[in-house]
Amino acid sequence: MSQPPMSQKERDAALKDLMGTDRTAMIRAATNLSSDKSTTSTLLGLLQGETRVDTRHAILYALSWHGDLGQWDLMVGLLKDPKESPLIRGQAAEYLSYDFMGVKTDSQEFKVAVDALLEALKDPSPEVRYCAVNALGCTGHLPLIPALEEMRDDKTPAPGWVGTVSDEASRALEWIVGMHEMRIKNGVP
Repeated sequence: MSQPPMSQKERDAALKDLMGTDRTAMIRAATNLSSDKSTTSTLLGLLQGETRVDTRHAILYALSWHGDLGQWDLMVGLLKDPKESPLIRGQAAEYLSYDFMGVKTDSQEFKVAVDALLEALKDPSPEVRYCAVNALGCTGHLPLIPALEEMRDDKTPAPGWVGTVSDEASRALEWIVGMHEMRIKNGVP
């Protein structure tokens, strides 16, 4: 069941909370803004000037749910940027996981994102590796199965996530087959 559109007053209040310092209000605002696609350009503008990690993460979280492939290259760039915090790089991988079904496996966009995610499997941060494994499982691209199988050896816990990188790799191996079948059904090879 979808939420009714936010009023301008609610939208303004959420954007103010998103940019504030109260972590609870920021999370609530990001969640509310995640369902308001009319805020995409505003959020992108805020992201450009923001340096605080928690705020950047909240902005990226909201953007991840907008389903706008226009930010694909931005997210790949954030994932690949070693100067970004693991929280930001992990959220960028999560964005990719939500939108892979809209990108053909033989496209340049798909290749660039998969290459970045495969590189992220070697990241020193377990959070980044965890999120990269998750995103690769959402590709529905069966040639990635060996890379996911290798990650089952990574028993590192991922703080803030459920279980270890290995646990997520096992889940991703289950999803990749179902996502592949969905690609075939939807005609998005």
